[in-house]
Amino acid sequence: MRILIAGAGEIGAMVAGELYEEHDVTIIDRDPCACARLADMDVRVLQGNAANAQLLIQAGVREADIVLAVTGNDEVNIITCIVAGHMGVKQTIARASNPEYIDQPVKHRKQIGIGYMICPELVMAEELARTLYFPSMLMNRELANGKAELIEFKVTKNMPIIGLVRDASLPRNCRIVAINRSGYIALLRPDDEIFPGDHVIAVCDSAVLPELRNALHENGTSHKVMIIGGGMVGFYLANRLEKMGFDLKVVEINAERCREIADRLSNTMVLNGDGTDISLLEEENAGEMDVVFAVTGLDEKNLLASLLTKQLGARKIISRANRNAYITPFEMVGVDRAVSPGQVTGDAVLELTTGVEDVVTLRDEKVELIDFTVNESSRAVGRSIAREMPRDSTIGMILRDGRPLNLDKDWKVQTGDDIIILALQPAISKVRKLFAAKG
Repeated sequence: MRILIAGAGEIGAMVAGELYEEHDVTIIDRDPCACARLADMDVRVLQGNAANAQLLIQAGVREADIVLAVTGNDEVNIITCIVAGHMGVKQTIARASNPEYIDQPVKHRKQIGIGYMICPELVMAEELARTLYFPSMLMNRELANGKAELIEFKVTKNMPIIGLVRDASLPRNCRIVAINRSGYIALLRPDDEIFPGDHVIAVCDSAVLPELRNALHENGTSHKVMIIGGGMVGFYLANRLEKMGFDLKVVEINAERCREIADRLSNTMVLNGDGTDISLLEEENAGEMDVVFAVTGLDEKNLLASLLTKQLGARKIISRANRNAYITPFEMVGVDRAVSPGQVTGDAVLELTTGVEDVVTLRDEKVELIDFTVNESSRAVGRSIAREMPRDSTIGMILRDGRPLNLDKDWKVQTGDDIIILALQPAISKVRKLFAAKG
């Protein structure tokens, strides 16, 4: 496919890095430094304003299969996609953050000439809200059109999975695939051991999530929640959680913004103050919170607020990291989970652009979970793929006709199978080649 990307920031660079080996990718950006950072990729780079029709023509917009506009300017993204649509591009995707343009994480906007709009703040808020399904959960992402789930949870001393992986007591069709220790992810083998404090990553049949919650002795839910930062992410998250019935406190330093939030959220306590003020945190019982979300626009504030509330005794700390590169350092120093808007939005964009795959990028782009829907032209059809998996990769689940299959080494791939695979960076391209079209 020919893919034209407007914007070489975190999202644009991430998507280009995922696609350029198998597709013809062109990127436009006004910033010469952003363009220079793409030198290691085999992509065509043009410097300039993507909303300029002449530059789009020069970039080959008329031959493009997909145009993705993810600059930091909503209007530039919208204009770029509308112009591309008028020039015959069938699939256009525009990033937008202004609530006047979008009120859902991903939304069809064909009535104005755009295929999809995607809002990083809403995508991130949805991602964070899903972590509250049970107290120890740190991540929950749908796979295979909702038939499977990728989950990450923190192991507590009372969980029955402590010990050897082979002895872990989990529901049927729920498989531990990896472990995250201090921000570093490793694939798990049967003889590996799980310890309290580890972050376990598993792939499960969606239908057994209630059983998993019971098996982990996690029948309660997280009721007391503090959100530090009342910007777009904080407000969207609070709005989502208020509807779910949580006991909420939002801490925001800007008094006018506090009034705006209080007017729109009737059952949320809105506090005007600095989320890194230890006196305020102690006064508002931050140490008694089940979950603290630190989601200001400043990474240093999020990290400091996270560490302070953790020291005070808060049970689970989830922080926004505005740069993908900060995810691992945040988790190394004690944040339970760090989430980047660019990362979760990039994953959502990849799902829209690749069509047949769900892609979840974990921890600074070094680990991917990919859901391959096998088509008739795939090299994998008829092969015992479990015997051919590259080192540093593992099959998490196989679904046939929407039902999980047993992981048998003699099992052979059929057209229509959903195969969910976790791969570390050295194996990602090799895994993709296993399922690529015959050529």
